[in-house]
Amino acid sequence: MQITYAQRILQAQEQERSWIAGELHDDVLQRVAMIRHELDGLWSSMAPAVGPGDRHRLRALNAELLDLGLMLRNIAHRLHPSLVDQVGLLSALQALAAEVGRALGLQVTLQLPEGKLPLAPTVAHAAYRIAQEALRNAAAHAGTGAATLHLVRSNGDLVLRVSDTGRGFATEDPDAHQGLGLLAMQERAGYVGGTLRVDSRPGAGTTVEATLPIGHP
Repeated sequence: MQITYAQRILQAQEQERSWIAGELHDDVLQRVAMIRHELDGLWSSMAPAVGPGDRHRLRALNAELLDLGLMLRNIAHRLHPSLVDQVGLLSALQALAAEVGRALGLQVTLQLPEGKLPLAPTVAHAAYRIAQEALRNAAAHAGTGAATLHLVRSNGDLVLRVSDTGRGFATEDPDAHQGLGLLAMQERAGYVGGTLRVDSRPGAGTTVEATLPIGHP
């Protein structure tokens, strides 16, 4: 399979995301944890002599560090879908749906196959990224609070479908594609030998469907 220039860019982006995620997890998050640990020790030694005002400030500082650690961990997970490697695509998609609901207010109905779904890592990552982009698009552009993510194995292919009943757009209008990440999703599908189709009409919602070869686990 010939790799295009755009696909090389996607490959480089994944490598860069992975490196940044690793730095966040292995360095920055460890430093935040160390600062919290030192702050807890300082608090324990100073607590009897600290006044109510300073006590409140120390608690607030500790809470801020905790929130910072959680935010950085979420960023690391978004940059590199390590859950896909750790627990598989199905569990990673469940976590993604929960994250989208919590962070973007989009309630995602999941229709996933039961049992294990052995996939080549590149195919699993492509499916995750396409689902991630499609759900973010639905949250940002569809004007609806709900979407459906359907995943099925069909004739040696993995079919991923993300649909909503929102405002939709005219697929023949090139301006409507700006900012939707459609090219990136198409390139991700093409990189693993798959295809991506977008079906949408104004007022009739949008469906993004990726058909990806399962490949060798």
